[in-house]
Amino acid sequence: MADINEGTDLVFDRLLAARREEVVALQKAQADRLADVETRGQRSLAALQDSLPESLASYLGSDSSAEEAAAKDMKSCAATLAEQAPRESTALSAVMGNGPSAAAVGWLTPYYGTLHGSNGAIAWQGYNPGNIDASCWASGAGSGLFGTGAGSFTLYMDWWFTFRAPENRNYAQTIYVPFNGFYIVRADDGWFDSKEAKVNISMTARGYQYNYKPAGSVNVLSTGDDNINVNDRFDGWRTMYYSDLLGADQAYLLLSVALYVYARGGGSNAQLNFADGNANYLGVPLVYVS
Repeated sequence: MADINEGTDLVFDRLLAARREEVVALQKAQADRLADVETRGQRSLAALQDSLPESLASYLGSDSSAEEAAAKDMKSCAATLAEQAPRESTALSAVMGNGPSAAAVGWLTPYYGTLHGSNGAIAWQGYNPGNIDASCWASGAGSGLFGTGAGSFTLYMDWWFTFRAPENRNYAQTIYVPFNGFYIVRADDGWFDSKEAKVNISMTARGYQYNYKPAGSVNVLSTGDDNINVNDRFDGWRTMYYSDLLGADQAYLLLSVALYVYARGGGSNAQLNFADGNANYLGVPLVYVS
């Protein structure tokens, strides 16, 4: 793992440290919200159980057999999807052959990368990042009523780009990210429970030169419901467009992909997997600056 203090670019070192603090705060806030919902939900659930006949109150307990069966089924499904080959080409030529024209700077590859694990720790970081193994999953428990028995995580993969703007003007930045992986979303909501599962992938770009520029975001995958049983591959290039006003000086661009999973209630599962098997990973993104 590279030490950011070994770098000679002090501006970038400060940007990297500030971004790390931002991600830690985001992940802590998400965990705190989940814990707060669980605490308040358990109080409401206990009050409900006390008011119900014993036969109904016992129904609200955890169904461990259903949870074990769902976990086993999800593991089998993940193994099958991991062995499947990508459906779309992620070859470099497929993107570069269709790039914009009239380049002021041209094609950029990442200068540095950081994979912020869903457990709050840094899973990987270093210069000139290659393919990245990234995955996160969540499983639910219990009835799911009042928001109880929920799991939720967000994993962030950051890529940093840097270039010297040749003149004072707006710069268009076309961003390409290759995905090779799969997702699984399962929930079986019943008549006296509240189950849900969902996954989400978003891409965010934010420039920096003397100060932070406005951010731009795009959602590339959003799937979820209270009754859902979906699994599929997620392959191919995803594109977004970003622009900022720059002076003739060094500039930076942060590209971040957020992988979000949520599952509530026994037997509910959500998974985003860009790690298992040789064909599954987050590829090296490209940025075309014009």
